[in-house]
Amino acid sequence: MLYDVIIVGLGAVGSATAYQLSATNKKVLGIDQFQPPHTLGSSHGDTRITRQAIGEGKHYVPLVLRSHQIWRELESKANIELFQACGGLIFGTNLNNAPVHGSPSFLEVTVAAAKEFCIEHQVLDCQEMQKRYPQFHYQGTEIGYFEPGAGLLKPEKCIETQLKLAKEMV
Repeated sequence: MLYDVIIVGLGAVGSATAYQLSATNKKVLGIDQFQPPHTLGSSHGDTRITRQAIGEGKHYVPLVLRSHQIWRELESKANIELFQACGGLIFGTNLNNAPVHGSPSFLEVTVAAAKEFCIEHQVLDCQEMQKRYPQFHYQGTEIGYFEPGAGLLKPEKCIETQLKLAKEMV
């Protein structure tokens, strides 16, 4: 048999690639050393966090926003929950505490990305964080970023669902 694409490794990236290419009517062969999902790869585990505003750089935000749409589409097609929006909290000492001189901090980049892309969020002062999250011990200088749309992905269910849907498109 001839294939348009052969994918080696069917973890998070490989299964997503198989699903997306199958959706474009490509003939896809996926190969994995083990039967996915399995416990022997980096995609193993119950959950992975995901958020929309990305402190690693605002250039990732459009990709993340699209990925959240794709998760919801997959959930609808497969009638399964893959993403649980439970909110996410990031906190640090202040918005200008840069890890490298002259560069913005993770928290500062996160807040700027949320503002630029109109992502729902709240910036919390230390007093508000103490009220909401009394289980943490604060020094008094911390600020927080709360994003209600952040949450948890179920990676093994994601892999299983994408591979199942890819096979159904054959």
